[in-house]
Amino acid sequence: MMPAEKDGRIPVAQIIGNSALGGVAACILNYYSHIDRERYRFDFFTYGPSPFDEKLHGIDSEAKVYTIPSLDKNFYKAVPVLRKLLKEGGYPIAHSHMTTLSAFALRAAKGAGVPVRICHAHSTFDRQSDHWLVKSVLRPFAAKDATHLMACGRAAAENLFRGRAGEAYILPNAIDLEHFSPNAGNKSALGLHGRTALFVGRFANQKNLFFLLDAFEKASEREDLTLVLVGSGPQERELRDYAARLNAGSAVRFVPPCDPAPYYAAADVFCLPSLYEGFPVVGVEAQAAGLPCLFSDKITREAGLCGDNAFLPLDAEVWAGEMLRPREKTAAPAQILREKHFDIRREAENLTKFYGAALDGVRV
Repeated sequence: MMPAEKDGRIPVAQIIGNSALGGVAACILNYYSHIDRERYRFDFFTYGPSPFDEKLHGIDSEAKVYTIPSLDKNFYKAVPVLRKLLKEGGYPIAHSHMTTLSAFALRAAKGAGVPVRICHAHSTFDRQSDHWLVKSVLRPFAAKDATHLMACGRAAAENLFRGRAGEAYILPNAIDLEHFSPNAGNKSALGLHGRTALFVGRFANQKNLFFLLDAFEKASEREDLTLVLVGSGPQERELRDYAARLNAGSAVRFVPPCDPAPYYAAADVFCLPSLYEGFPVVGVEAQAAGLPCLFSDKITREAGLCGDNAFLPLDAEVWAGEMLRPREKTAAPAQILREKHFDIRREAENLTKFYGAALDGVRV
């Protein structure tokens, strides 16, 4: 039998790095909220304290958070620190969510004698992506020390694992379908009026929000429109300044990070003009609320799960026209998404089974 803690639970090392980055951390927390916590305990390895820690301990007060040096900037320091922590913790499973940096994370896990080592692909990347050259160099080594491959979608698997993509277990970015329902909110309760476009996520270069503001200004020249940006991030100050200089700047509303469910339910169209993505959780949430989505053509078509969605080239005129085009909301989206494996309750059970099968494969 694999070792368990004194409370009888099997500890799983979740290596996530920057816990302030929304999508990956939110996805893992979502799974942990619904997984069998009497059997497993997730411990996290991050670059430092963040609001993530409080959210985690709200789910499980006994879950541990360890700080490690940055794997991208100080891998020569991070690997021995991580190896020591993993060995001391006696972890039977190390689940790395670091994309190409899993090359370092899983090397540490192998050195610590962790028998199950999972390389999880959460995103795609190309020449327009941040740190593209470094990612390209590391890609062949990302899963070198992995015993199992996992990905959020087929495109992410093919992008990171190339010829081994078929080996990857697809773990969807599943959500609580009941929470993100079309009945979660309405315009009047949020102080909104008229046609509303919505973005939810980090205010970072990847999300391409200056482009979205340009497209919004063009759309506003033809029709009254409100743009709601829910989130925060390194570009927030610049985005606020840029929006204030637009002719339609008064119709841009910035909302701090919060439960976005009421905004999905109240909006008319969701906009995600990202330069690159894996499988965006926010796109799943929006569609669970029945909201039509505009995605950049850099995002995998797998993200179009249900409803009147479009994948658009990064042309501001095109986006302006599509932001204004009337689109019907999807009726009964939860049923569709459940059939496509995006119900977190069912998928958390599947993750439990995956861990169990992986452990069975290494038991003596």
